[in-house]
Amino acid sequence: MLNNYLRIGWRNLRRYKMYSSINIGGLAIGLAVGILILVWVQDELSYDKFHEKGDSLYKLSVSFTSGSDVQTWDGMPGPIAVHAVKDIPGVQKAVRTRDNWGDVSKFTYNNNDFFDIKTGFVEPSFFTLFTFPLLKGDAQHPFPDNTSLIVTRSAALKYFGTTDVMGKVIAGDGKNYVVTGLMEDFPEQSSIRYEFMLPFSILQAKFVKSESWPSLDADWGDFYFTTYLQLAPNTSTAKVAAALARLRPDGQQEPGTKYNVQPLFDVHLYNPDLSEGGIKIVRIFLIIAVVILLIACVNYVNLSTARAMQRAAEVGVRKIVGASRRQLFAQFVWESVLVFMLALVLAIAIILILIPFYNNLTDKHLSFGLKNLQMVLAIGLSMLVTLIVAGIYPAIILSSFNPLKTLKGGLSLSGSNVFFRRALVVVQFLIATVLIVSTLVVGQQLRYIKSKALGYDKENVFSFNSDQMYDHLEAAVQELSTAPGVATAAMANHNMTGIDNSTGDTYWDGKEKNETLIAHVFSADKSFMEMMKFGFAEGQNFTNSKADSTHFIINETAAKMMRMKDPIGKKFRLWDIDGTITGVIKDFHYASLHEKIGPLVVYYRPVNYRVYVKTKPGEMDKAVASAERLYKRYNAGFPFRYTFIDDNLNKLYKLDQRTGKLFNYFAGIAIFISCLGLFGLATFATGQRVKEIGVRKVLGASVTNIVALLTSDFLKIVMISIALSVPVAWYIMNRWLEDYAYRVTINWGVFIMAGGLAVAVALLTVSFQAVKAALANPVRSLRTE
Repeated sequence: MLNNYLRIGWRNLRRYKMYSSINIGGLAIGLAVGILILVWVQDELSYDKFHEKGDSLYKLSVSFTSGSDVQTWDGMPGPIAVHAVKDIPGVQKAVRTRDNWGDVSKFTYNNNDFFDIKTGFVEPSFFTLFTFPLLKGDAQHPFPDNTSLIVTRSAALKYFGTTDVMGKVIAGDGKNYVVTGLMEDFPEQSSIRYEFMLPFSILQAKFVKSESWPSLDADWGDFYFTTYLQLAPNTSTAKVAAALARLRPDGQQEPGTKYNVQPLFDVHLYNPDLSEGGIKIVRIFLIIAVVILLIACVNYVNLSTARAMQRAAEVGVRKIVGASRRQLFAQFVWESVLVFMLALVLAIAIILILIPFYNNLTDKHLSFGLKNLQMVLAIGLSMLVTLIVAGIYPAIILSSFNPLKTLKGGLSLSGSNVFFRRALVVVQFLIATVLIVSTLVVGQQLRYIKSKALGYDKENVFSFNSDQMYDHLEAAVQELSTAPGVATAAMANHNMTGIDNSTGDTYWDGKEKNETLIAHVFSADKSFMEMMKFGFAEGQNFTNSKADSTHFIINETAAKMMRMKDPIGKKFRLWDIDGTITGVIKDFHYASLHEKIGPLVVYYRPVNYRVYVKTKPGEMDKAVASAERLYKRYNAGFPFRYTFIDDNLNKLYKLDQRTGKLFNYFAGIAIFISCLGLFGLATFATGQRVKEIGVRKVLGASVTNIVALLTSDFLKIVMISIALSVPVAWYIMNRWLEDYAYRVTINWGVFIMAGGLAVAVALLTVSFQAVKAALANPVRSLRTE
């Protein structure tokens, strides 16, 4: 029986080649794209899920509210982990980590120097709380002393040339480290990633108590360390967060401070302050995967039900000779299964072709194969859903025909079925139009990001760390200022696209008792301020005199938050530096446009860690070469690493640009699949009206009249789709734009343009068949009806 169903289905596919191609092609494209998106979504949702104790692990962060400005820091004070375990009910264990901030700048093994090794300082509990298995070594006592080192499998092969590394010695800035453990590589879906791991006790030994500074475990003022807690089952995270704020033994707590206790499973897709982050994009693309599959299903349903009249006689004969409705239903379902299996084979071929491009686009390492469980699950889910959605309804319609009516030729599809088909086309083009609007809005926002004035001169400026030049930096920078290709050189202590150093240790004239100012701070000299061309709203620049050591320059936002109408000459204290405000610069963007400009303070320092170079027009290569020669004079053996501000800005918006590209591709695919279905329906509808067209032409109808007649119904459907898409698209894109503090405004022009594109595409698709039918010989049309 099954063999018979499949043979009949194959015969029908070969008989109606065009409709079969549209059905199989549309489903294949929809399945391929839907599967790829679902695999990406599943990959994003699986981050950190491999940890056996993951459901009890939480990451800490802290949010500071200062007026309308809210800042959230990932770093925690050193003592908070120790006191949380000791003093807060429900906190069982804790682990602290910190990245290598130049503590070890170079590793050397077998006379080979290695730079930029991803190194972290971790506590021993790192290997018992997290599921990072040690292949060799003792997870309970991973670091026998402060010269211990644990490496990952890939790092062992890369730097030692073997995985047999236990006991091997590698030098790090003149100090020898002994490998005491070999760890399996961090999974791709891990939010924590290192190559080398050093004992956290190195930092504890480095930051010991002195007359001017507390020890690491007693320093509540510096937020340097990433901290994770393990909580007992049913422990309230809200109560833990509240208790964290009361831990300081001196009882001091900055006003507006709130600790955040974030589940480890949420770290990848949610912001540290617990608000939605990447999860929004995941949801959007999950919806896109579903709607692309839906569009493909709509095509199949529409064409299958539209062609039902052509199979009415077949159904009537089968029923008269004894076929039951259940048998007919099974036949048509198996025909759908055959179509879907062919579509799946083609979809797999498309996936194999697209995987390298897709990985490059999404910055993933997805692979296709039966061992890839994510891929298998995505294929199975996609096939099951599409088969249920698209295969059942046509089978019900086709198996329900009255045999006597079909043989007498009196059968016609009911008005409800015609309405249903039109409703499906409305849904198709509604989705396509929403995607077009989304693409246009995303494109506008990306162009806005690129074109928005940042408040400083970023053109032809690169920077690099001074490293061992620091002791001779003033002379080196002065020499560099006159080097070939260099327009000017200056110093500052931060990257211009990420000034993330903040402090609440501030005081000013008029400060109220419970008031605080959490300000971004960086140091610079006169030359740097001139190079970046900051606009001064009031006051003046530094003068490079000794008096500047007590002078501060603030931005407009800081002045507003301190309620200073005339800030020049007012007293201001930063940390333990008492001074006065000598200048107010206009607000500039020191971070991405996702973040609102907050208060900022610039303090004077004649020598800074980072050198900035502005090149002469057209002499970029000469300037870089000059900087490299100077750098290597003081840093022999170290690589010269520099970055242009423009490149740093591009990195800030890498995810945004990737999202924009994905929107473009997905919108194009959705429109293409929709047009495939519309083309099939137009072809079928035109074929059903061949005799009518012939009669109209004989009676004098022009080609234009015929084309207008055949396209008007479809254009009405598309216009309804456009009207319904406006509120949907507006809502979705407004939600997406909420992630930007500085954003474009969605105007009517976007909807008009999207509607025009949708109409143009639909008209082009339908008019091809309409013109073909209108140009046909009417006599031949009447004879072949």
